Amino acid sequence: MSVVAVGFGVLNAVVDDGKPPEKVARDAGPGDCLENRGTHADPVMFTIPCSDAKADYKVMFSATLQGKCPPEFDEYTERGGRQGDTTLCLTRVHH
Repeated sequence: MSVVAVGFGVLNAVVDDGKPPEKVARDAGPGDCLENRGTHADPVMFTIPCSDAKADYKVMFSATLQGKCPPEFDEYTERGGRQGDTTLCLTRVHH
């Protein structure tokens, strides 16, 4: 039993580095900015401050109910999750 407890304690130390957990794109709302850590063809989006030079997109609104964004916006859809698919309408951030 003590091995399990020690292993769990080590895991907590590695996972809890004192930083707030990263916010995925599905949690983003209007006015939030996203960084694409993937590729254009296979995006992996995370919410970051808009003042960060790594911000690629700004969320304008959610199109989850409609499923599509108007043509003047970039569109990002995250599949699955507890609430189903999430579709965000985005504009590029120009630094």
